[in-house]
Amino acid sequence: MAESPSLPRPERSSSGDEDGSILGVAARDAHRLREVVAIVWKHGFGEVLTRIPLLSPFLPARPASVVTGTAAERFAALLAALGPTYIKLGQVLSMRADLLPAEWIDSLVKLQDRAPEIPFAEVRRAIEAGLGRPLSELYEDLDPSPLATASIGQTHRATARGTGQKLVVKVQRPGIASTMRGDLDLLYLAAKALEASIEEMRLVQPSAIVAEFEKGLIKELNFTSELANLVTMRRLLDPSHRVVTPNPHPELSCRTVLTMDFFEGKSVRELPRGSEEARRAVESILSAMCKGIFADGFFHGDPHAGNLLVGPDGTLCFLDLGLVGTLSPEQRDDLVTLVFGTILNDASTVARVLLKIGTPTQRVNIGELKADITRVRAEYVMVDQLSELDSKAFVEEFVRAAGKYRVRLATEYAVLAKAAGTIEGLVRSLYPDLDFIPIIRPHVEAAFQERWKPEELVTQALGGATGAASLLRTVPTHVDQILHDFETGNIQIRPMVPKLDLIPDRIHDGSSRIALALFAAASSVSAAIALPGPWTGAWGSWTDWLRLAFFLAALAASTGAWITAWWWHWLGRGQRVRLGPFVRFFRRS
Repeated sequence: MAESPSLPRPERSSSGDEDGSILGVAARDAHRLREVVAIVWKHGFGEVLTRIPLLSPFLPARPASVVTGTAAERFAALLAALGPTYIKLGQVLSMRADLLPAEWIDSLVKLQDRAPEIPFAEVRRAIEAGLGRPLSELYEDLDPSPLATASIGQTHRATARGTGQKLVVKVQRPGIASTMRGDLDLLYLAAKALEASIEEMRLVQPSAIVAEFEKGLIKELNFTSELANLVTMRRLLDPSHRVVTPNPHPELSCRTVLTMDFFEGKSVRELPRGSEEARRAVESILSAMCKGIFADGFFHGDPHAGNLLVGPDGTLCFLDLGLVGTLSPEQRDDLVTLVFGTILNDASTVARVLLKIGTPTQRVNIGELKADITRVRAEYVMVDQLSELDSKAFVEEFVRAAGKYRVRLATEYAVLAKAAGTIEGLVRSLYPDLDFIPIIRPHVEAAFQERWKPEELVTQALGGATGAASLLRTVPTHVDQILHDFETGNIQIRPMVPKLDLIPDRIHDGSSRIALALFAAASSVSAAIALPGPWTGAWGSWTDWLRLAFFLAALAASTGAWITAWWWHWLGRGQRVRLGPFVRFFRRS
């Protein structure tokens, strides 16, 4: 196996990668915030904005004209109007069927990057600034006309110096990093404001979604991540599947420029529907994806027709590896268990694995969850003909069940669900009569055999035995310690009653309030007694000045005490005022 080319060292962005405070971002980008608010209002979501007090200074004076359509259609149109960052957010949300209804997912799937062409002079400057050399020293020639244009970058054909090899150069759009980072900060502000203002949003946790989206977008803005994905994918792909990825050129790549070999081919969508060529193509794609999911734990995250080319000899090429899915060995093991549990109609196993691979955010009724799993399986898996099997709907219904019980799935499974739905749509459009069970079965069986092979079982048994032996060695010491604590009276047993535990704090708070109220009353009486007489126009004796000073001091003390008591009672609601949540609201984490 050929050695992987060395990867370039990631560079730091010159646009300022350090995150400032949310308050500072809002102050610096108030114009953008007002623009975003106006667009949101225009698309019919002004009611949500009115529930966020922090946005009241930015709300328009009069309601603007509202875009027509369903809420899902207006939301997709809203993201498209807000620009590339929000379009990318919509594309990420289209993979979260556990958070959004199917109608919203269908609207978000249609979002496409639409961006103006970058002038060639700016392309030249970006390449020379990123690679640190004149363009004439980097390539034999570079075609001024772009191959494709997107929100983040633009691609051009080029020729390698000396060898004449055909290349593709992907150049990041100038200024896009700072623009997207500013939008990310505003998104985070909006998410935190929604969580603070709307009770239902605390379950959805939009700030966590924005943080997850930010992590992926920052990677996409760094082309060295895509270069690393290309290197990894080329190493893992099986040549027998006739699927390749472009060979990257690290010496001609950096954070903002990515150079790779040009693949001569056409999009798979141009293949005749139902043809032998289409059948071979979808079989190769399915085999490569299954190997990546079940064996390697590394697969293409967005394998739509635009990212798949077919060459004259039938070889397939995966393009655009900015988004990839990764699964750990434990996650792949859980996935295999999930597949076999579904096939064997073992609702208990499926429920247990679902709760393991996800994060329940509230109490889950296991009985209801099992009943829903059985219903979904009977509706989508138990069919008479293979053509009736709707695996996309099954995955969507399965993920929807997770959302119903507030089980938040890991990002890796959301990417997997999206990729599975995309692949099925591709198969149905190119070769709908394909029997894909024989293609998938060997990969699932191989993963199952890997899980139960003697060497793996011995390794797991040895690991468990080592842990058990270590635990047994410490048991006598722990028992001696417990018995000694019993003898010396160092172990205390008391009932845990949460409401009773609050009594000391409540008594302390109540007595403190009474003391504060008594002090406020005493200060008020003192100020009334020391109230000076009417001003006669002449300065009095020193006793008058002393009386005036005592009056002002008592008045200030009583005013401060009454304000504190009012704040404590009405805003504190009988609880200690905690500054932590307030500070965290204005801090990026």
